[in-house]
Amino acid sequence: MRRGKLGVMGIAVLAIMGAAALSQAAPARVNQVVYITRSKACGCSAKNVAAADTAVVQVFTGFRQALLKRIDYDTDRQAAVPYIGQFRLIQLPALLFLDSQGNLLWSVIGTVEPQQVAKKLDQLGG
Repeated sequence: MRRGKLGVMGIAVLAIMGAAALSQAAPARVNQVVYITRSKACGCSAKNVAAADTAVVQVFTGFRQALLKRIDYDTDRQAAVPYIGQFRLIQLPALLFLDSQGNLLWSVIGTVEPQQVAKKLDQLGG
């Protein structure tokens, strides 16, 4: 009788360990990329915004366009504020890579390099 209990306990432990390994083995995939920009930026931030806009246009082509949600803080502040609060953004532009639950996988704030964004998209399955 005791041997049977140990066998059941052993199976339960292995099942739990297997489930944990499976959850770690499946990397998070990007489900949405939120790009918060400013159409009325001035000074140094205008240069960052222009460079980020160019990078976003270069990277998010073809099937990747479906991942992108573009929000202009200056014209649609209400749409931007939840992301700014949740991810504590203090500078724009911001590019936020989110999983299917809305968890932040990766972000780039300020200076956006197209090669860096494309590489991260490839890594996260986007």
